[in-house]
Amino acid sequence: MRNNVNTKQIIGDTKELIINLREDANLANKVLLTGFHGLGGIGHLTIRYIVESGLKQGKAKKMGYLIGRTMPPFVEVLQNGSFGNPYEFYEVDNAVFLLIRFQPFLEEQAVIADLLTQFAKEQGVSAIILLGGVDINAFEDHENPPIVYIANEEFLKNWSDKLRQLNLHPAPRGIYVTGGVALFLSYATHRKIPAAALFAPTEKGIINRQAALDLAKKIKELLNLSVDLLEIEEELRTTEEMIRKMQEKLTKASMEAEKKEDLSQLFT
Repeated sequence: MRNNVNTKQIIGDTKELIINLREDANLANKVLLTGFHGLGGIGHLTIRYIVESGLKQGKAKKMGYLIGRTMPPFVEVLQNGSFGNPYEFYEVDNAVFLLIRFQPFLEEQAVIADLLTQFAKEQGVSAIILLGGVDINAFEDHENPPIVYIANEEFLKNWSDKLRQLNLHPAPRGIYVTGGVALFLSYATHRKIPAAALFAPTEKGIINRQAALDLAKKIKELLNLSVDLLEIEEELRTTEEMIRKMQEKLTKASMEAEKKEDLSQLFT
């Protein structure tokens, strides 16, 4: 049976990138979201948590994928011998998620941002939301920093009230947004598409799964998604408990070793 698809192709001097979607795919009036493997891994993990939860609960549906000449040379092995492409689209309620399984090379990030914002404009996407992490040191209060946002004027016209209702704060002045998120924001604003980026606070040098879950919960509220994130929350709680017990065990072993060493010194 022939697999009918809609495709959108852009060919440059040295690059080719194609959007391959189901024939019945409809992006009109939907919000497009994506996140990269940036600070804390938060952007990628937030998208993954929502998509994978939606798939398990029958509330997410694969729409298609991106494919290009410079994409990362990897696929992710999934269950039952299936695999996931580097860039895949999933539909959850009235939102479309681009799951970026492997970080695009820097040059391709610009190509993806250019292509997808152009495609989003043509398809009537209502807004684009990017997800990521922000260095906790950017906040005066390091103990309890909030999830923050930046947005263009087109986004704020219709979403300001919702942002306030969810206790989302403007990002601290003077920080720099880099990579794919910055590129998406610039291209979207150039094409007059409502666009925003939400950032969860994190420390450098770690994968912050809890911060990604916190951001996923905010996205669930912001877009009224029907996806349940309780399973992810329970998995993280179980993992945290295992780590805590291991740390206690190591601390106890270390204290016992020090005690034996101190006793031996009494008889030398």
